[in-house]
This record gives sequence, structure tokens and C-alpha cells, in this order.
Amino acid sequence: MTAGSKAGFTAAVVQMRSGVSFDANIAMLDALVREAAAAGADYIQTPEMTGLVQQNRRGFFETVVDEARDPVLTMASQLAHDLKVHLHIGSTPLRLSADKAANRAVVFDPTGARLASYDKLHMFDVDL
Repeated sequence: MTAGSKAGFTAAVVQMRSGVSFDANIAMLDALVREAAAAGADYIQTPEMTGLVQQNRRGFFETVVDEARDPVLTMASQLAHDLKVHLHIGSTPLRLSADKAANRAVVFDPTGARLASYDKLHMFDVDL
């Protein structure tokens, strides 16, 4: 440890109430992550389904996009970079094909680069 450095890190968990609008969810993500970073968090965790919660299967597949076009991951990378924090998106849905999606967790480092990702797998299908 060098003079002036601190041991460990400060973690924050943000509580979101994601819904069917990417724009509203991203605005909430932006505000809450900025608030956590301003309070001194070095590592910030968001909940599962940060990007989109859509119970209607048809509506879900009309809304969800592939990873390359996903606005939540784009914003998360930018936030991590701008705020110089580790940002862990608990998960966000990503389109894999016309009728398949992944529930992907992604961690970004303080440069905005992806450190890791994980597709959460469920061994059963359920309609809510």
C-alpha cells in the first residue's frame, strides 16, 4: 500500500424498479449509479433484469435486442468509464435469435471494458 491509498473498496447495491421501457430503465440506471459513485462507491451492483422487465412474451421479443445494439450495456460501459468504477449489471435480457434470449450478467472495469459476463440459465420454462 502506498501513502494516500486506501485498503479495500466501497461497494454499493442500487435498487431499481425496471419496467418495459429501455429509456426509463436507463435513466434510472444512470441516476442511481451516479449517486452511488458520488457517495464513494468503487464497485456498484445493479439487480437482475436491470434493462427490461416484460411479462408479455410477444412484447418481450418485440423489445429485446442483441448485445451489439443493447442500450443498457452501452450505457453501463460509459458509466463505468466516466465514473471510474467497477459496474456489475446483475443481468439484462439480450436477444439470441427470433425466439431465444439470454439473461446476461456483465461486469465492466473503470475503463468501461468488459471484465466478465455470464448467461444465467434456467432449466425450465414458465409463463407468468
